[in-house]
Amino acid sequence: MAEGNGLLIVGGGLASARAIKAYREAGGEGTVRLISADSFVPYHRPPLSKRYLRGEAEVADTLVEPEAFYAEHGVEVELEAVVATLDLERRRVLLEGGGEREFDRLLIASGATPRRLDVPGIDLEGVHTLRTLDSSTAIRDAARGARHAVVVGAGFIGMEVAASLKQLGLEVTLVHRGKGLFELLRARQLMQFLADLYAREGVELVLGDEVQSFGGRTALDSIETSRGRVIQAELAVVGIGVAPATGWLEDTGLQLDDGVVVNERFETGVENVWAVGDVARFYDPIFAKHRRIEHWSNANYAGAEVGKLIAGGEGGFDTVSAFFSEVFGLTLRVFGDVEDVDDIVFRGTLEEGKAIGFYVRDGRLAAALVVGQDDETEDRLKELIRAGARVADPARLADEDAPLDEVLET
Repeated sequence: MAEGNGLLIVGGGLASARAIKAYREAGGEGTVRLISADSFVPYHRPPLSKRYLRGEAEVADTLVEPEAFYAEHGVEVELEAVVATLDLERRRVLLEGGGEREFDRLLIASGATPRRLDVPGIDLEGVHTLRTLDSSTAIRDAARGARHAVVVGAGFIGMEVAASLKQLGLEVTLVHRGKGLFELLRARQLMQFLADLYAREGVELVLGDEVQSFGGRTALDSIETSRGRVIQAELAVVGIGVAPATGWLEDTGLQLDDGVVVNERFETGVENVWAVGDVARFYDPIFAKHRRIEHWSNANYAGAEVGKLIAGGEGGFDTVSAFFSEVFGLTLRVFGDVEDVDDIVFRGTLEEGKAIGFYVRDGRLAAALVVGQDDETEDRLKELIRAGARVADPARLADEDAPLDEVLET
């Protein structure tokens, strides 16, 4: 049944677009209003550090749905509108600059914001973070007039941006305070392979060091590291992670703990209030714990699930989480939960472009890192992770002649 103030969605990312589509397809009625601080209707973020940044795609290529989709599905879209506060008692949000929007049902999908380096020169022209289409466009434009770039951070954004800028012809230095690349995947073999790959591609790696300051009068011309190294740069991109955008939810009574805490149905505990996407710390029944996942695959899946639930249908989080990255033509995928594992065993070689990394926790398969595998193998790995397959002999995981179902017992 349609309600007076309808459904309000705060946040204009992929999860919101998927939620709207699923909500309408499941028979959801009434007014739907989308409030977004962005300048564009929802778009896919992976191209921002890859194809769009390199000029291989344009804005229209990144959109989740064409602009006309929203009007056609009875959605009122407010762009460049920032929510300042949530008033649960009066079922409304207050906007920065004045104004309020009332709701009967609320979906919190406010995403995350880039972490900021608190060092001198961070506000110089030429120093960027990457999160939005506008910021990717600014980096793309700046790259045309730059010869030297510094990328700070060796997570997904930093690695992908460094690769893209190098492919655009810039001299690229990657600075990371850790000792390896993609450290969050915890795989020494992968770290070494990537270090060799980036070196071959001409990216200079400065590991175990960090930016102490950005130099220049009004525009960036160099950076200085904590170890005293000075690196020439007209362009810098800082990619040191993101934090869930929950500032507007402080003191509302919602449970906040590295995001909005929700159950597997994305419910906050307040009636008719849900949270999804990068801002949500949801319960994952496969691993029996709460997780916050900042990847396209999660927003894509969870957004569709919560849309069905808000419409009164069935749904909820019930999948093996997955994410992917692509650097210098290498695509890697990760399934499951890589945290707190006891062992990682590889079969095949990353150098040959075909490998599986088995992540073992408490004698069971918790995650897998795959490169160059077919769909059947990937699907079977996800099934084995879901089943908590037992690893009788970890050494046999490395044997390429041993079928998965022989070395992993369900």
